[in-house]
Amino acid sequence: MNISYLIYNLFHNRFSLKMWKLELDASRKKTKLRHCHVTDSGKNNTITIGEYGLISGVRFFTSGNNNHITIGRKAYCNGSTQQPIRLNACDGTSITIGDNIILSNNVEIHTTDYHRITNDNGNVLNKPKDIVIGNRCWIGLRCIILKGTILPDDTIVGACSVTNKVYCESGTIIAGIPAKAVRTGVKVGDLGN
Repeated sequence: MNISYLIYNLFHNRFSLKMWKLELDASRKKTKLRHCHVTDSGKNNTITIGEYGLISGVRFFTSGNNNHITIGRKAYCNGSTQQPIRLNACDGTSITIGDNIILSNNVEIHTTDYHRITNDNGNVLNKPKDIVIGNRCWIGLRCIILKGTILPDDTIVGACSVTNKVYCESGTIIAGIPAKAVRTGVKVGDLGN
């Protein structure tokens, strides 16, 4: 399948081929994309989306080279044009999202601070970092997932929370600013199929 056909069918021809520099692997069976938008500046950037997903209202953004955004199988991303989900990978980083996940609307995921802070020697103090979201995670309304976040399997992030570190225990509800564990021993149900 050539890239122009893929773009037309998946993104309703909302942007031109001149702006398209990403390789999109969403042609797998039964994956549906609606009202999505891709903005890219760089080379060797990829988006990979697993099968049986519903990806709605997601704004993919990459800046710089060698950025990767991966969404696993049976993903449910519930954004819209008015309340989009933002997946922003910059400066050679990746966002890896597992299988059977739920992203509510207005979720933002950022691998960078978008500006550099240096010390007196010119060394960057706030380097971009990868983000990993495990399987069967549910990210609530208006959550912000910041660089370096790692969420293990079966993690629920409460609405309006901000994550900014490695969370170790699976089966946990985290909430707050910054998010911390509020309950353990939970499981997120399978999305079916």
